[in-house]
Amino acid sequence: MTQSSCPTNRELLTAVVRALDRLAQLSNEQKFAREGGDPARATELDKELDLMFGEKERTIGAWQQHTREHGC
Repeated sequence: MTQSSCPTNRELLTAVVRALDRLAQLSNEQKFAREGGDPARATELDKELDLMFGEKERTIGAWQQHTREHGC
């Protein structure tokens, strides 16, 4: 994670990293559900992944916009 003296930049970047971590976690859970023969859980996780992917995109967009507008 890059360092910035701007608190908003740090908060937004932290949100991006959290979203990426959650995507990785959900992906691993889905992999294990598929390997373990639990298609219902894998399908449930697929829906969660779709929602989390959207959240990740929004957090990255907010961080990038802030960075462009404030140069931090």
